[in-house]
Amino acid sequence: ELGPDEKLIEEEKLVEIKTGIKNKLSNFELKVLKYFLKGLTYIEIAEKLGANPKSVDNALTRLKSKLAYLKK
Repeated sequence: ELGPDEKLIEEEKLVEIKTGIKNKLSNFELKVLKYFLKGLTYIEIAEKLGANPKSVDNALTRLKSKLAYLKK
């Protein structure tokens, strides 16, 4: 179990990661990511955003490269 100081540090790291993600991604990419994390398919995401599935696929490909730094 984490102590109070460790919890605070973890929360600060999470805020930093969220801010970094928002700064790196376009609005479209953020929306695609939100729906993808909710478990929607490419087609469902495309329908919700009024885009075509290929645009969603391209956005997810860009996301993977833009957020690769998180794996380190």
